[in-house]
Amino acid sequence: SDGESASVSGGLNNIASGNHTSVAGGSDNQAKGMSSFVAGGFGNVASGSHASVLGGTENEAASFYSSVSGGKKNKAFSPSSSVTGGYNNSASDGESASVSGGLNNIASGN
Repeated sequence: SDGESASVSGGLNNIASGNHTSVAGGSDNQAKGMSSFVAGGFGNVASGSHASVLGGTENEAASFYSSVSGGKKNKAFSPSSSVTGGYNNSASDGESASVSGGLNNIASGN
């Protein structure tokens, strides 16, 4: 961990590089955005400011206040967007877009 007040609590090959970021566990996870958090899983990235990924595989929360709860290959790309789970879902192109789950779903617009 190389950000100010950044921490990695456990796991393998995890990186907390933003200021006030944290990775709790899992492997190959990254918390890059300011005050971002990854709880665990594999290959997850929280790159937005105040973004979070709770678990799963290869998920990304890339905008401010965005979150992905789990699943695989889910992406929350717009501000305050969220993906709860499923596979290959995207909440993008609109503030507060949300996908609850499923497969290959896209939520866009305000």
